[in-house]
Amino acid sequence: MPLDPTVPNRCQPGLARALVRLLGIAICVACAIGARAQDAAADGAGAGAYLLGFIQYVRWPAEESIAAWQVCTPTAPGKAAPYGVGPARGKPVAVRTVAAGDTLAGCQILDLTVAPAASAKALLAQARKLPILTVGESSAFCTAGGVVCLRGGDAASGFEINLSAVQQAGLSVNAQLLMLGRKRQTARGNP
Repeated sequence: MPLDPTVPNRCQPGLARALVRLLGIAICVACAIGARAQDAAADGAGAGAYLLGFIQYVRWPAEESIAAWQVCTPTAPGKAAPYGVGPARGKPVAVRTVAAGDTLAGCQILDLTVAPAASAKALLAQARKLPILTVGESSAFCTAGGVVCLRGGDAASGFEINLSAVQQAGLSVNAQLLMLGRKRQTARGNP
């Protein structure tokens, strides 16, 4: 039976409204991250500023006891990892420099985007199974067990979320962030 375009389709009005709301949420989240990307580019902040955006969509175990979000990053000769200023989710942001072998206690985010390969590998191994959002570059970082893998060095170029690593870290990622990033599910036992 042909559809009459003048007669409204009332078969699934609830489903249609839900899909429109979901699309609206996805557009709002994309615009918010896009605005952060533009701000970061204007400030010269690069990938570091995106980390603060991820705080909006990730939940840590016992996060009510966190006084300040701590971003931990290794020192990379000749590179700086500037981060946006201001609070995230009502808490201040602190930056701490770490090296392989240092304790990662108190770190909520481990930014390995500027780390030399050997240092990044060692720190990523230390962070495994800790409630730390690990962020690095390329899909190889996700294959090695990283949580967020930036393409092209920043979130504006896209990113992947490694669901196995999220689970191992005991983190909870909002579905809006999962929709924005390409989800990567690795085989069990082979993160």
